[in-house]
Amino acid sequence: MVSNTLGRAATVVMGKLRPGSTDRPMFSRAAIAYIASYFRGEWRPILLYALVGAGQSLLVLPSFYLVRTAFDQAIPQGNINLLIWIGLGLLGLRLSTSLVTLAMRIYATRIVKSAMRDLRRDLLAKLYTLSRGFFVQAETERLHTRIVQETERTDTTCNALLANILPSLPAALCLGIALLWLNWWLTLLAACVAPIVYFSTRITSRYVQRHVHEFHRAFEAFSHGVRFVIRQIDLTRIRGYETQELARQTAMLDRLYRSGAKMMSSYAVHSQVQQNTTGLAGLILLVFGGIAIANKSMSVGDFMVFYLAAGSLNSFIDRISSSIPELINGNEALLTLMEIRDAGPVEPYTGTKHTRGDSTLRLDNVNYSIAGRQILQDVSLEIAPGANIAIIGPNGAGKSTILNILIGFTEPSAGYVTADGTPYADLDIHALRRSIGMVLQHPTFFQGSIADNICYGMTETDPDAIRTAMIEAAKQANADGFIQALVLGYDTEIGDEGTRLSGGELQRIAIARALVNRPKLLILDEPTNHLDTVSVGRLMRSLTTGTNQPAVLTVSHDPGVIAFAHDIYRLDNGTLLLEAKKVAVS
Repeated sequence: MVSNTLGRAATVVMGKLRPGSTDRPMFSRAAIAYIASYFRGEWRPILLYALVGAGQSLLVLPSFYLVRTAFDQAIPQGNINLLIWIGLGLLGLRLSTSLVTLAMRIYATRIVKSAMRDLRRDLLAKLYTLSRGFFVQAETERLHTRIVQETERTDTTCNALLANILPSLPAALCLGIALLWLNWWLTLLAACVAPIVYFSTRITSRYVQRHVHEFHRAFEAFSHGVRFVIRQIDLTRIRGYETQELARQTAMLDRLYRSGAKMMSSYAVHSQVQQNTTGLAGLILLVFGGIAIANKSMSVGDFMVFYLAAGSLNSFIDRISSSIPELINGNEALLTLMEIRDAGPVEPYTGTKHTRGDSTLRLDNVNYSIAGRQILQDVSLEIAPGANIAIIGPNGAGKSTILNILIGFTEPSAGYVTADGTPYADLDIHALRRSIGMVLQHPTFFQGSIADNICYGMTETDPDAIRTAMIEAAKQANADGFIQALVLGYDTEIGDEGTRLSGGELQRIAIARALVNRPKLLILDEPTNHLDTVSVGRLMRSLTTGTNQPAVLTVSHDPGVIAFAHDIYRLDNGTLLLEAKKVAVS
């Protein structure tokens, strides 16, 4: 069951196209509800924004009156002064409209950016709720691409919605009413085109949706490929595989090119179809309006006013129509983000109880299996304050699994895990972890200084106390000597993933990071992979002797490390047995 759950979770973020994934709804109600939830507190400003949009459209009505006056009075009468005043009036109205438009755009941008900030924060918060198994199974680089790219596409869509569609809808409604008032029968004639516009929009929108979906997947593959090239450049060169890798990446670029070209072509097809169908309404107005003028049932000024009003309405309809591909793009992005929002499994423990910092941790008859394979069987272990324990055993025996269960990354299939008798299910697991320092078998590092990497996650806030604790931890990890010898000391940049330092230096920095919060339990998973024999002895002596030392749990194959343990357990065939109990080496 565990493996099936992880497999489903991984499928969500690994970009595997599921059957029927291109049959997603063009405008999903769930996606609309999802993004609308981020604007829930802004409904009053948005309503005001829509009303201002409607009011903005009313600014064109005086323009229509001035145009009719120009054609029916000023021009026939040769009244130059009146024409000049009309021109100035039209200019003033245009400037007023521009200022209102600018203010509305700024207003809308602030609303959208605030919502996008909250959306991105929630997605990041979701990542912290997911179990470690999720990230083991998932393709994290593709997950990164999806969060970054799809939130940006959602941002663009929301801007289009508030900047174009929301103000255009009430404006179009107001202009439609104005057209009915100006000439109801011409308005109804033009409205005959509406069914054509509707059905052509549905057809072209489906066409756009298909190519948008393919482009999103192609872009993910491209982004993943670029990150692969950067991260695996050494491997590619070692294997002499540059030409073949470039060919592989070029194939993905070809896919991106084709899908991008098709998507933009679909945008162009959609735009041209809509312009031609709405242009048909203008042609109808021109013909029948001309007939009305010829029959003396309509003046030139009245027709010009109506035609200009119809043109304004058409421009708003075009703005709405041209935004449809962007809405489709946003719908696709939101459906992808919803998959991340609903991904699982989540961290196994969500309790709230706190224990003492120097808790006794116990595993009682713990079993763990995955994919039908039994990893641990009836494992029991107690780690009391001041304990010094080593676990040995062959590769793949499940030693790291025990550590992951103790730190709360993994929940056992059966048995109990407790801290001072309190089950992990009831504990505030984050508080417990703050009392534990852990060095993973493959520790990770980030771009920044040595100080940044050692002090990451410190609970102390006083700068002087932070520096004191950092140096103390580095000394205990036998790292202070080589750090002080560097030109910039603790301010030395380590490079991406620590590429500017040696493996042994990085190992000691990782141990210093585990010690900087003065943990009550120090967990070491193969801590001396990159250290020589002399360094191993010096390090282990520093970690296991002296006053106020944390309890130590070590997993290692190194006899030099194991020699410092008080209790040595062997894990074999899923069973943990005490192999030796002795006094530590002094």
